[in-house]
Amino acid sequence: MTATPANTKAAIIQAAGELFASHGFGSVTARQVAKAADVALSAIPYHFGSMANLYQKTLLQACEISPQAVPLAKRAFEAPPEQGIRLAIEWAMEDYAGMQVAWPMRLITREELDPSPIFPEVIERKFAPEWNWLSQIVGRASGREPASPAVKFGVVTLYTLALSTLVHRAVLAKLAPDVLQTERAALIETIARLTLDAVERYATATSSSSSSVSDRA
Repeated sequence: MTATPANTKAAIIQAAGELFASHGFGSVTARQVAKAADVALSAIPYHFGSMANLYQKTLLQACEISPQAVPLAKRAFEAPPEQGIRLAIEWAMEDYAGMQVAWPMRLITREELDPSPIFPEVIERKFAPEWNWLSQIVGRASGREPASPAVKFGVVTLYTLALSTLVHRAVLAKLAPDVLQTERAALIETIARLTLDAVERYATATSSSSSSVSDRA
């Protein structure tokens, strides 16, 4: 591959992503990144200014939506409500399946368990727009306000179930191989039904809890 500035930056981010995902921001040096990327040490400050900026760029890239998932987001928003939620589930699956390397998910998981000062910005720039979009999809399909707690619980349900069969494939292969063999359409249909059921059950449960508290008061 020809050594262009774009290629050099991409090589640095890939190398940094692997190192940050494995060791965390505070335990990775510029020298380690340069060696892993096979670039001069001076390339780090030249292209990114500082290790903090490199970490920010790497984390933001980890959160990028895979190209094959992008069209599904538009289709889900434009589709009828019930079809929209199924397309949203497919979107979540395709986004994860489209990862060419494993470090983005590992890096995001590390950030969630031990957030860096940069993570709030990542949530605002990347996760918040996706969350709002999914809330609208689930809200339309359930006939509830997107901002309602029940819909938010539905979004959590949808996203968790959609990713579980992909993220935990090694475990499922040993403990529930039949699940991995389920036809994709059937799996998506099941997750859609469970998501909508979760919305209603959450709304009912929290309403009952509120009533009980009022009665005791």
